[in-house]
Amino acid sequence: MKTYCRYPVSLITLIALTLAGLPGMSCGQVNTSQNIQSSIAPQPPQQAAGSSDRQAVIEREQVVRRQMSNTTDKEARFALYDSLASDYFRVGMVADSMRVREEVVNDTQIPAGRRSLAASSLAVAYALTYDYSRSQHLIDQAKTLARETTPEELETLPDVPSYAYFAAEAEIDRGALNRHDLALQRRREGVELAWRDLNDPALSEKRHRAAANEILNTFGSLMRLMVQNNRRTEALSYANEVRWDIDNRPDLKPSPTQRANIDLGLSIALCSNDDYDGALTAIDSAIAGLRQADTVAHSQLLGDVLRQRLMVALAMGRIGDYQADADAWEAAASLNPVVAKNPGMDELESLVLAAHGRWKDAERRLATQMSGDLRRQGPESPFYKYKAGMQMLYRLEDPSAPVSEADIAAYVTPIVGTEDEWNDSSTRGAYDEDGALAMSMSRAMTEGQQGQVLAFRIAELFHMNATQGAMTDGAARLAASTPGLRALVEQEQALRYEQNTAHAELARAAMKLEQAQGPWPFESRKFLASSDVTHDAKAIEALDGKLATLRRQIVSQYPVYRQLVSPAIPSLATLGTALHEGEVYVDFYAGRNESYAFVVHPGSAFRAVRLATTRTALSKQVRALRAEFDASVPPQHPGELAGFDLNAAASLYQALIAPIQDEIRGATTVYIATSGILASIPFDILITQPATVLQDANWWINSTTPVRIPNASALVFARSHPATHASEPFVAFADPSFDGREQPANSTGRADGAAARAFPVDQGTRTFDYHRVMPLPETLTEARSIANTLGSPEQSVVWGTRASRTEAMKMDLSNDRVVLFATHGIVAGEVPGWRKSGLAMAYEGSGLADSILTADDIVTLRLNADWVVLSACNTGLVSGNAEDAVSELSRAFFAAGARSILVTQWAVESQSAAQVTTGVFRTYVADSSESKADALARTERDMASGKDGPLYRHPYFWGAYALVGDAGR
Repeated sequence: MKTYCRYPVSLITLIALTLAGLPGMSCGQVNTSQNIQSSIAPQPPQQAAGSSDRQAVIEREQVVRRQMSNTTDKEARFALYDSLASDYFRVGMVADSMRVREEVVNDTQIPAGRRSLAASSLAVAYALTYDYSRSQHLIDQAKTLARETTPEELETLPDVPSYAYFAAEAEIDRGALNRHDLALQRRREGVELAWRDLNDPALSEKRHRAAANEILNTFGSLMRLMVQNNRRTEALSYANEVRWDIDNRPDLKPSPTQRANIDLGLSIALCSNDDYDGALTAIDSAIAGLRQADTVAHSQLLGDVLRQRLMVALAMGRIGDYQADADAWEAAASLNPVVAKNPGMDELESLVLAAHGRWKDAERRLATQMSGDLRRQGPESPFYKYKAGMQMLYRLEDPSAPVSEADIAAYVTPIVGTEDEWNDSSTRGAYDEDGALAMSMSRAMTEGQQGQVLAFRIAELFHMNATQGAMTDGAARLAASTPGLRALVEQEQALRYEQNTAHAELARAAMKLEQAQGPWPFESRKFLASSDVTHDAKAIEALDGKLATLRRQIVSQYPVYRQLVSPAIPSLATLGTALHEGEVYVDFYAGRNESYAFVVHPGSAFRAVRLATTRTALSKQVRALRAEFDASVPPQHPGELAGFDLNAAASLYQALIAPIQDEIRGATTVYIATSGILASIPFDILITQPATVLQDANWWINSTTPVRIPNASALVFARSHPATHASEPFVAFADPSFDGREQPANSTGRADGAAARAFPVDQGTRTFDYHRVMPLPETLTEARSIANTLGSPEQSVVWGTRASRTEAMKMDLSNDRVVLFATHGIVAGEVPGWRKSGLAMAYEGSGLADSILTADDIVTLRLNADWVVLSACNTGLVSGNAEDAVSELSRAFFAAGARSILVTQWAVESQSAAQVTTGVFRTYVADSSESKADALARTERDMASGKDGPLYRHPYFWGAYALVGDAGR
């Protein structure tokens, strides 16, 4: 019997493994959502099957055809097709197996759900053969058939058709089309559907279990896609939430293999947050769980977790400690080819060689796979990027070949970019990129001035990556709402699609060239294939040039777009020019083993300082310092510490500020860029020497005003795009109605200022009701007080049900000098299912979905504000991923047109809050020579010295305020 096509052996194996691993395919053992990882994974087809075996299957098809003509039973017809397709698969006739599967899709006598599952699986297989037209047609069929699937049939299927086509689309987008952003979108849609099904009381227990399995089984792949798209905060937030759910929700109870998959995903998320210690703990838990469950040594999941532990160990410089893992993984792959399917044998063998200290051999083996990734998907592929990280780590850890500053620059520069060249690819290398960058930073610090400048650029990249996911969303929102920008971005996306297609064509041409070997007539085929490779390579080069030209046009017309998607790390000369006299810029990086401070002065003088502390030590000190403030228990009597840790305040100063004191001496304003745990430090309350009582505290702000900035790029951007000052003094959104009811206009604040949880969550069920968000009546008084100070009319204060997301986005705020949002801040993971930073506004009908002003909403506001004030925001909490929430919101407001932000870092007692904010603006408007930094510092110093009463000397009342952004006038 004639087959549709004959594929190269390597492609046959890849297609076969893909078919074996997708729902609805019975090629060997089915890997359904109900059974994520069998202890014995499906085997590839028998490439060595004899001609007699193949002929027997061909003859059997005639028998099946006769049986089919007499069979009207739907399930029986499916069983006949399924058996025949499996037989073709077994003897290596994959094209014929796919042909029979396609007949299943088109047989109207077979139930719609079965046909939909088959269509989804085939769509992925055809995409691997570059037949995208047929692949898309099958996806469309899968969706149509899924809609036609009856509830009764859903109770009988091995998987839910909707879950399957979302998974298939994600795999096609990721693996075949090089669109990792679209793959994440599809995977999210499938998981969100599963969550809705799980929480739908009308569905059966079987459907609930299917939904739970989809959530649990796809967790690892969702984590990979999130971190590959630089959604590090979202990934860790979701991972922590699911970890809580599996321990507390009976309907989500995982099997041992599913729990291991959750631990694997958590490890991936932690790697992307530069937390390799946590990642190692998570993957150790996964391996222990699998072994406790007696998982066989050649299980695919065990292979995946062993690989992850090797990756983590490599990033930590400890891969040699895990030679046993490497040997076990290699042995498993020899028994079960599926184990090596995802990474590929070259990567597997490369890691094995590295574990045994054979660094040069490991690098050579990895280079083979890297060249293939580069050819197929280009340098922005996350697959290429993480392998580039592996390669760099091999070089850094090889004691026989010292790495130079030039070697480090060759790796780092394409990642950090330059001021002139950029792209809007949001991809990053999962697993090891942060580790490679951190180790490169450490080595660069020993390479003299140029190396230290390179280390500074790496530290800046870490700060930007901490919030980049939200900025990418904001850029998309900005483009959607700006017609001219939207047209340019659509052109850019079209060129990227052409670029991806060209890479696919190059890969196909290269594959033909590999096959066209031998004497004539193969020589003519080889010549034609070689010509195709040359043509496709030139096409890619031409597209690269077109993209570079278009991106220069975008940045010239819409500079804020680049600032969102790919902010330029400024040169020292550019940053030095942006700094004013009396200012200095300090970048702090806290690492696992080493920490650094990078200091830049006006005129570009630069100094890099190694700090004698680590991330772990600093984390303990930060938590000790913030404990009393985050508990929201203010002092009741003058002079009492009320839990304030003076030792921690002094220790943090000694660890971070004292080592650079000579470098910042004489500066009145110090711009501080941080991320992670350091972003939670309230620098205003650090003391320069140990003290035991408040009266003896020598506050750092007595001599210097610390000002927060997300990164150097934000400061340069703010000062290189000056705007005319707005004419209206003030607008405020205060006391939002979280329950949707209008409150009396004379609401007053709490007398004691003690704060309950802003977003109360039922810890038993993890449910959240927006109506129960803690009200903030005292903010109305504060807003009116500021309005009075600035000479603004009462109607400039928007409150109650009008203080809504819709109202904020609808209003023209471009002519207001001061914009106040007196409401709660929310961070990713603070409420179940919530993945973004934002501001809680008045209830609008759906709670979180339509009542939170998110960071990507904020980007689309049109501001021209000297000040944005976030009062009662409390976004500095050391919980979950809250540390970088201030930077995320700040970057969004800067993109919208704000020049500086005044934000509270913990819940402040209402009377002192009003005194601080009104005091700042009273000082600011009274003296035109005062900078924003001066106005805040003077107000805080006055309160700390007792001018507002002895009780208010405690930093609980004045230390919550942080100025972020341009601190000048």
